Amino acid sequence: MTPGARIGRLFACIVAFSALSACATPWSKSVVALPNGYYLRAKHAGDIWIVKGDAHSATVGPIAAYSVLNSVVAGALGEVPEVYRTHSNDLEFKGTATTRYFLLDTASGKLESGLDEAAWQSRVTPLNRLGPVRLYAPLPLND
Repeated sequence: MTPGARIGRLFACIVAFSALSACATPWSKSVVALPNGYYLRAKHAGDIWIVKGDAHSATVGPIAAYSVLNSVVAGALGEVPEVYRTHSNDLEFKGTATTRYFLLDTASGKLESGLDEAAWQSRVTPLNRLGPVRLYAPLPLND
């Protein structure tokens, strides 16, 4: 084997090893992508928050349940109740009289938070022409 062939083979092995090790590197945090650069991310102790871009500042949270309607994220604030932790996205979220809701327009960044169910329904209903908006608890994320 000529010296040029050895160098070529060595270079190919280095490139292949680099590519394999890059694929095996784990991500430090799990996220769920939302429209326009927003993400669902575990902030601490399993609380899920909506963050923008670099995830250094939380936009709204903790999130008990959510749904995406085009560029709007609609949801309920609070901790995910235990029944939804075991069945995740299988059960539709049902709030209580004390549940507070939010709407985040990801295109403009406008956030309406702390809404009661009646106010939330009056704002979210026109966004969905397919019927009532159903909220589901987020899947567990690594923090």
